[in-house]
Amino acid sequence: MDRPVALETTATKVDWYHILGQFGLCWPRAFYASKAFLLCAIAAPLVWVIMAWVVPVRSISMTQVWSLSFASVVLWYPLWEELLFRGLLQGELMERGWTRCWVYGLSGANITVSLLFTVFHLWSHSPIWAALVLFPSLIFGYLRDRFDSTIPSVFTHMWYNSGYFFFIDSSQLLTQSDLQ
Repeated sequence: MDRPVALETTATKVDWYHILGQFGLCWPRAFYASKAFLLCAIAAPLVWVIMAWVVPVRSISMTQVWSLSFASVVLWYPLWEELLFRGLLQGELMERGWTRCWVYGLSGANITVSLLFTVFHLWSHSPIWAALVLFPSLIFGYLRDRFDSTIPSVFTHMWYNSGYFFFIDSSQLLTQSDLQ
């Protein structure tokens, strides 16, 4: 009688690291202590002020701030957007040599992906709002280039989204229905 044959997996440890590398999911050393990372994080309030000044915003209630939808736009959307745009697309362009600085130290990969990221936001935002996404996108791409990882850009994207949705969209006073 033949012995049962165990299923063998073709994915090895090296393959797994290669897949993580494709998404830029490697932990960079002490990125959180880098002046470049801290400056990008500090720039967030300036971005929020500019956005609130340029276009009137819809406010959301405090109940909505603590909702699952708020958690989605603060945690899940930035994670998946960064993995797709900065991880796969920018990573692929970087592998193809688009790392040369084009404008103000920004790589061709960053500028191209940021323009695509801005166009991507047209499906859910007005053209002016989509255009306002360009500056933060360039920051996220800069972090991807600087640290050769999407981890700093994911955290920064989450920070920018949390501040935007908390400070800008919930800027109006609570109504009586929000308190009930």
